[in-house]
Amino acid sequence: MYNCKIYHNLGDSTSMTLHNKDYKCLKDISLDLGLTYQQVADLSSRKDKKKYQQFKYFPNIEIVKIKDE
Repeated sequence: MYNCKIYHNLGDSTSMTLHNKDYKCLKDISLDLGLTYQQVADLSSRKDKKKYQQFKYFPNIEIVKIKDE
């Protein structure tokens, strides 16, 4: 089980959650969000920001494993 949360920080203590949903597998996340499986796997395994994630208005995407199957 995985949780995918997409949010945007609006200020120091305010954020807007755009998406927060649990999924059975990474493939389900990729299909729902319209991303490739490799992009989703990259987001779930690497905690460091990539170059493409360092834009001022890029949303934060967190994919966290919440349960082993």
